Amino acid sequence: MDFLNRVLPWDGWGGRIMATVMARGNSDMEFAAVEMLNLKSDSNVAMIGCGPGIGVVECARRISSGIVIGLDPSIVMTERTRKRCCRARVEQVTKVERAAAESLPLSDRSQDAVVSVNNIQLWTNRSVGLDECTRVLVPGGVIVVLLHMWAIPSVLPRQEWIKQLCDDLSARDVHVEKPRIRRFRSGKALVLIGKRSK
Repeated sequence: MDFLNRVLPWDGWGGRIMATVMARGNSDMEFAAVEMLNLKSDSNVAMIGCGPGIGVVECARRISSGIVIGLDPSIVMTERTRKRCCRARVEQVTKVERAAAESLPLSDRSQDAVVSVNNIQLWTNRSVGLDECTRVLVPGGVIVVLLHMWAIPSVLPRQEWIKQLCDDLSARDVHVEKPRIRRFRSGKALVLIGKRSK
């Protein structure tokens, strides 16, 4: 995955092209992930690898007194997310920061939900990233991971990779529902939902 991070253009002109492609190609997955959260008006949500901000805005439209934090290591993606939030007039319930999954600028037990759509395979260190996700989740908080099947790293057979991810979450006191495969406009994707133990 370090190879993908090196060759894919996440910043500069290439990042702007990727942001446009992602906004169109991943939008139905972003909407689905937000729907799975069962948000309350005061929910706090961390969107990891928020890309161009489709999911951030969708979350923000469903809350009034909580906050949605869009996190992405790319300058282009965070700029796009800020602009999208401004156009949607949801700045009062959103915050956007440049950050990677392995170093979340969030307090312990501060988030009701953590979402990752099509980026967990790009994390530099998945173990550290999952530690961070569970660190910031409140007891009973939800983690939602969606990932295109074709994007699952080929280091292991797909089912084994999925099982390993579930086991990694379970080891961090997250009760994981049975993984599902769901068809989206852009193809089949893994849907994983977990809840942090109380």
